Amino acid sequence: MSRVGVAVLDLRAEQPNPPPPVRGKVKHKIYRGKVVRRDHSKITGVTVHQTACIFGPKNDLRARHRRALGVACHALAFGADRTVVLANPLDWYVYHGNLFNAYELGLEIEGHFPGLEDDPATTPRREDLATIWGGKAPSKITTDTVDTAREALRLLVTLGREEGMPIEFIHAHRQSSGTRRSDPGQGLWKAVVLDYAVPVLGLKTQPWRAIGEGRTIPKKWDPQGVGPY
Repeated sequence: MSRVGVAVLDLRAEQPNPPPPVRGKVKHKIYRGKVVRRDHSKITGVTVHQTACIFGPKNDLRARHRRALGVACHALAFGADRTVVLANPLDWYVYHGNLFNAYELGLEIEGHFPGLEDDPATTPRREDLATIWGGKAPSKITTDTVDTAREALRLLVTLGREEGMPIEFIHAHRQSSGTRRSDPGQGLWKAVVLDYAVPVLGLKTQPWRAIGEGRTIPKKWDPQGVGPY
């Protein structure tokens, strides 16, 4: 149990090398039958994601947490039961963030969160419903969600730096993807990045940065953001 009452489950030793495809999709970069290991000195940041789903089975926590082994990430924050799962060795090349794959760690936060939070001043318009992935009911960002996501991020930064990774930056998946506009979403960006990663962990954002088909961080998410959602 961590210092904030979040359980940490390290499954890295249980991840086979190479891992099997998940529903036909390869989640890792493979070379000569093994996962490619990245140069520690070149891993400089963390990419934050939302899973856009809720994992089951609800009545079997062990099976639920082991679902992380099939997710393209280095850590997965299960806020509903306050558990962080470390799913892949930190130097493994995981296909989590498009062009960020080569030099960032991937953090997934369980839930389907809207790209924009609802603005009561625009009633009856619902920004959250208009910006949710796949038309699902939005997940609430609870204290448990935030505590677990923050602890997962702290672990990645701490463990990564202990392995010699000069982790300095934090980015949203939307900054490297043309199809993940709501990833991780306004609420998570504020609670996990602006209110914790920057002031507590000392990480730097680059809201103006968009690589490949990605989008900048919008002003709706961040006072230093660039452009519209």
